[in-house]
Parts: sequence; structure tokens; C-alpha cells
Amino acid sequence: MRSFVFLFLCFVLLAASCSAQKQPPVHGHDQKQLRVEDVIGDWQGDSKCQGNNPSCHDEVSLYHFSAIEDQPNRLHLAGDKLVNGKWELMGEFDLDLDPENSRLTTEFPIPRTGGKGVLTFIVNGDKMEGTMMIYPENVIGRKIHLERNK
Repeated sequence: MRSFVFLFLCFVLLAASCSAQKQPPVHGHDQKQLRVEDVIGDWQGDSKCQGNNPSCHDEVSLYHFSAIEDQPNRLHLAGDKLVNGKWELMGEFDLDLDPENSRLTTEFPIPRTGGKGVLTFIVNGDKMEGTMMIYPENVIGRKIHLERNK
């Protein structure tokens, strides 16, 4: 009887051990966190107007991301748009990097309306998806799709 109980306990422990080894990793713990170095460089794509804003125009965009000295989780963005075959500077922003969520964000004033905009990007390898939220209207003003230039 003792040998049966001993064998049964060994079987249960072996089964539990095998089961524990097959568990999938907890979301987020095995994922690589985004670093400033992962974003630095040129990203090109399009910026499409959303909603009903007659002063908004779809754009072909080229965004230049660079590191900011002594600010490890921030990036500088200089954004160009293509106008009549030439690149024109749209604006420059400093963005905060959220490494765990692969997110870049910045907030900026909109002098024409007295409101503000919030620009958010999600980085996924060599692709970046962004939105520009407009406040106080609380609407999406633009959707931005970029790919890293190689």
C-alpha cells in the first residue's frame, strides 16, 4: 500500500511539474520594452484627416526623431510634409516615451482655436501608428501611419 501511495504522489508531482512548464508567459513580462534608440531616425507615411474639418488636408509626412540629451525617455520630433514636391517643416515637438506600452505622446497648443492637441504614437517594430486628438472637442483630428526609412 505504501509503495502505491508513493508512486501516486510521484505521478501527481510529475504531472504538476510538466503542467507548470507549459504555461504561457505572462503578458508584458517577456516583451521587449521600447527604447529611445528603437525610434531614432526617419519615419515616412501619411497623415489623414478625420471628421469634418475643411481646413485639414491629407499629407505625405516625413518625421525625424532624435534623442534629447540628458532626457532618457524623451525624443525630439521634427515633422515635414510634402508640398509641391518639396519637404516643408510642419512643426517640432518633444515627446515622452512610455517604454512598457511602446507609446510616444506630446501635448501642444492650437493657437487658431485656442484648444490643444495631443499626439500619440504606438511603435511596433518598423511601423508606427498615430493619432492627433483635438480638444476641447475631444475628436480625432488625424490618423498617422508611418514606416521607418531604411
